[in-house]
Amino acid sequence: MKILKSLVVAFVIAISSSAFASKSIDDKSDDYYANYYEDEGSLLFKIRGFYASTNSKMSGLPAVTNTGVSKPSKLADNGYGFDTAMTIFVTDNIAAEVSLGLGFYKTKSSALSSVAAAYGGSNPALGKRNQVYMVPVTFTAQYHIAPFGAIRPYVGGGLNGTYMYTRSNAMKVSSGFGPVLQAGIDFIAKDDTLFTFDIRQYFLKSKVTFKKGFLGTNNDVKSKVAWNPLVISAGIGFKF
Repeated sequence: MKILKSLVVAFVIAISSSAFASKSIDDKSDDYYANYYEDEGSLLFKIRGFYASTNSKMSGLPAVTNTGVSKPSKLADNGYGFDTAMTIFVTDNIAAEVSLGLGFYKTKSSALSSVAAAYGGSNPALGKRNQVYMVPVTFTAQYHIAPFGAIRPYVGGGLNGTYMYTRSNAMKVSSGFGPVLQAGIDFIAKDDTLFTFDIRQYFLKSKVTFKKGFLGTNNDVKSKVAWNPLVISAGIGFKF
């Protein structure tokens, strides 16, 4: 790869040198920067770590069965994980990205206690495995505002499907899907590597079922959860 890059650089220098004699100073400057930042390929591969801030608002809960207790409202606060992404350029400005991630939400013990207080008995066994694991698959169409240069911002939008799973003895969770909005920026280095910063707003809903064994009742309690995470990620990437 280094040999190939050296040959390409030598070729670009030769072409620029031949054009030097026939162009003005302004034209020379423009050609230099255009060639310096010109992409060698139309493919980006990224590895990103992310933090997910979620409101996890619960809705559709039945009327509480224990008097003097309000309905629970929030199931989790935040989550963590990583993803990999492949970006394919259709034109200089238009690209498509597909990403696959793995992460988890930290379910609040106080939220589960509130559910038990509203619909079940007192002092339930919460257990220690109440995280909600997520495997998001996201497709976005992107517009790259400045596709050439060292700093390359972009915006996008698309669809997401997230497989969700928990080992909790207190609840079950279903998978969900929804739209996603995206904005990010790539910082390009000279050796086909890049540093990337990305923000995505997911509109994601799923269903949660609180188990009757956890509640100490004869029936499960079901709820809809609007996770809607704001995902902030950073990582590295490579150009091909």
